[in-house]
Amino acid sequence: MTPEEALIRRWMESGDHSILAEDVSWRVSPGYPVPRADWRGRAEVEGTFFPTLRRHFPHWKIVVESFTPLADGRLLASGAYDARDVSGRTGRVPFLQIWTVTGDHITGVEAVADFGAFAHVTPD
Repeated sequence: MTPEEALIRRWMESGDHSILAEDVSWRVSPGYPVPRADWRGRAEVEGTFFPTLRRHFPHWKIVVESFTPLADGRLLASGAYDARDVSGRTGRVPFLQIWTVTGDHITGVEAVADFGAFAHVTPD
């Protein structure tokens, strides 16, 4: 496991926002249940992006199946969110994420996932 992968996994397991750079760039696909695609800075990611996402999906776990190093030094993560929405439906939302790490901070995330998959899930 590379130091970059270890840092990303630590963030995924802990949710410790201090691992994010102050000026982190966070970009998500339109399939996320948030009002826009681009988020800038740790304060906005922590204070607006995640609270907005959690209003729709209060419980989820990130399950990475693999990390693949890219030629430019970033890491491609593939896997799924094991999620439960506010109505109690549970399911898996496949994702692809590109992570940028500089030193001991995550400086960029680009994520693609389609939370619309929950439209076809019945409540537990």
